[in-house]
Amino acid sequence: MFKITINSTALYVIAFLVTTILHESFHSLFGVLFDSYPVLHHNYVEHLNEEALTTSQQTIIALAGPFMSLVQGIIAAIIFFKLGKSDLFRLFIAWTSVLGFNNFLGYVITGPLFKVGDIGRVYYLLDNPLYLQITFALLAAVVLVKFTLMMSKPFLGFATRREWIADGQSRKLFLFHIIILPWIFGSLIMTVLYLPIIAIISIIYPVMSGFVFIGPWQYGYKITDVDPSESREIEKLSFKYISVLILIAMIFKFVLQPGIKFM
Repeated sequence: MFKITINSTALYVIAFLVTTILHESFHSLFGVLFDSYPVLHHNYVEHLNEEALTTSQQTIIALAGPFMSLVQGIIAAIIFFKLGKSDLFRLFIAWTSVLGFNNFLGYVITGPLFKVGDIGRVYYLLDNPLYLQITFALLAAVVLVKFTLMMSKPFLGFATRREWIADGQSRKLFLFHIIILPWIFGSLIMTVLYLPIIAIISIIYPVMSGFVFIGPWQYGYKITDVDPSESREIEKLSFKYISVLILIAMIFKFVLQPGIKFM
């Protein structure tokens, strides 16, 4: 399953980069609308005219990124279930949906703890009471756990051999290669791409956000009604998606990291 792990890792990182870029781009978009003179960087947005923004404008800008991630998760999920063939493109769509929801819910969960995060900043700007913040965080945590447990069956659907899903241990092994190892290797790649450290949360986020994937990995032994995929593409090393990963990573590191100004 080595090639499956490599392919899924490449798609995980591509989806992570796309999620980050879309998220930060929406912060920038609303910054442009409100004349904050945003500078779009790889994992944050700098607003050169932030002092001129009203509290409402700052709140909208902060919410724009998480909202985009939520929309991304919903749209990608719809596309995933409309696609019939479990090929590499569908696996990319699956990761795009998962990371979109994970990003949105993660911000809500960590909102009471990190005021530098988007939702935490909204709580600070609106002076929301702590009990309300904790309530939203707990609800988001419950939703995230339930959502990630739903990952098991769709990801098992990418197995191309019946012996990979024949029993509980086989299913867990397959999910380890298609979910857990891509999260571990992908997080290492993303941590490097996120350098230099702007905020500590941004450097620990790639690793910490994936701990919820342990749930669907362990839950895989309970899933029984899965048929092998007819597409064998996932078993072949995809130089196409590896090339896409390299291209997007270079744009992320050498174009977005220095920053793009919108005046």
